Amino acid sequence: AAPRSPYRHLELCGIAIENGWCYILPEQSFAVYRHEDKYLLSPAEAVYLRGLLRGVLTPDAHGDYAIRSLYFDTPDLRDYNEKLLGLRDRKKLRLRTYSGRREDPVKLEIKNKSENFSHKETLVITSQEAESLIRGEWGVLDAYQSTTARRFQNFVKNEGRRPAMLIDYEREAFLCPAQRVRITFDKHIRAAHSDAFFDPHVPMVGLHSGQITVLEVKYDSFLPAYLSRLLSSCCLQQTSVSKYSTACEFCV
Repeated sequence: AAPRSPYRHLELCGIAIENGWCYILPEQSFAVYRHEDKYLLSPAEAVYLRGLLRGVLTPDAHGDYAIRSLYFDTPDLRDYNEKLLGLRDRKKLRLRTYSGRREDPVKLEIKNKSENFSHKETLVITSQEAESLIRGEWGVLDAYQSTTARRFQNFVKNEGRRPAMLIDYEREAFLCPAQRVRITFDKHIRAAHSDAFFDPHVPMVGLHSGQITVLEVKYDSFLPAYLSRLLSSCCLQQTSVSKYSTACEFCV
């Protein structure tokens, strides 16, 4: 296998490295309207399906990688309750890091959901700016001429949003670039009612007893027939599981 890039945590944030120079991709490069199907897998199902996918899809060049997300919600947990009520249109606001280091960039994201479709708006910010947002210093985003920055500011200021939940997990991804399909296995999912975004030692609670893998299948207009048949052969049951909602149930 090819060696992993030492810059993979930057590449995951949309920062390209070429000839020693860093290039931040335009904000609109991250706007994606996609189908998003989710399934819960037992350890045996995860091993079996992973073996099948290795034969037909391309493993992500980043290999397995860690993800940490800090979600912002209202004092009465509006996002959590809207999920419980099954509202058609919802959103989540979060910060995301792939390294946990203060010297690396952070993704600011607004994830919009409409039934089974998702649209993610992303802006790359510095870790110092992320720490300012965690403290409630929303003006730090004034420097960005960005729709995502304005929307994030409006939501947190007008709705009284504050850091609500910290979620960690490891991800393994498989790709079908020609048809824009991405299938991910998220494992070792754990959470804490904490805003310690850069603390590697924050105590966390394992979700789903730490044994369940969340499978996410993301695609544009349709899922190729061979992948649909492959998933059907595993007798998987689609679910509307949400890591954030599950974390709220375990930790709040």
